Amino acid sequence: MRILILSDIHGNLDALKTILDSERYDAVWFLGDLTDYGPEPHMVLDTLRDLRPEVWVMGNHDYANAHGVDCGCGEKTHDLSVYTRENITQKLLTKEDLEFLKSIPLYREIRMDARDFYFVHGCPADPLYGYMFDFMPECMRNEIGGMIHTDILLFGHTHFPVRGIKENVEYFNPGSVGQPRDGDPRASYGIYDGEFHLRRIKYPVDRVVRKLENLVERRDYLERLKSILLKGKV
Repeated sequence: MRILILSDIHGNLDALKTILDSERYDAVWFLGDLTDYGPEPHMVLDTLRDLRPEVWVMGNHDYANAHGVDCGCGEKTHDLSVYTRENITQKLLTKEDLEFLKSIPLYREIRMDARDFYFVHGCPADPLYGYMFDFMPECMRNEIGGMIHTDILLFGHTHFPVRGIKENVEYFNPGSVGQPRDGDPRASYGIYDGEFHLRRIKYPVDRVVRKLENLVERRDYLERLKSILLKGKV
């Protein structure tokens, strides 16, 4: 089986569709954050629901929209998050969409290929807000402080792809589909076919920029959003 691994789409339908049209896959795992920053969160949600991911976990931005709370995201982009949430995401998602977001779990565990897989957006100790740019043993705890034992850990949230093995745990972050921030503006995603593979693909970013120009009235915010998309970094 060939599994497509996606995370942090952030309303960028063009990046998502480019991946889906170019890649061969039998199933999908989604690690959270389909909303905010981008122009088409409603269409990203519809596309994901049509895909019926076998694994889907809650992202901090999706939780913020579903429950009307702050995203708890990084200081450098927090104001962009609030602005796009209030002026794009909340205007385009229906009440039914928000109820659906509320139903998404904070984490998932499955067993496959004789191995245990743990899926989360941030990190096990802090599923929504914990940043893990590389493996951090202190993050391998549950909400009551107990140790989490798994063979494979999949996570997102940082917008930086990473793959490694430490303390007998194989870990993988596919990076961000719609908001890469590692200096490479191409959409980032992963493939699992018994092994993990990081992938990058160029998509029509100019099309996303034009859509934002029609939605974002604040020129300073628009220029920052465009810069992130075009440069792949904050």
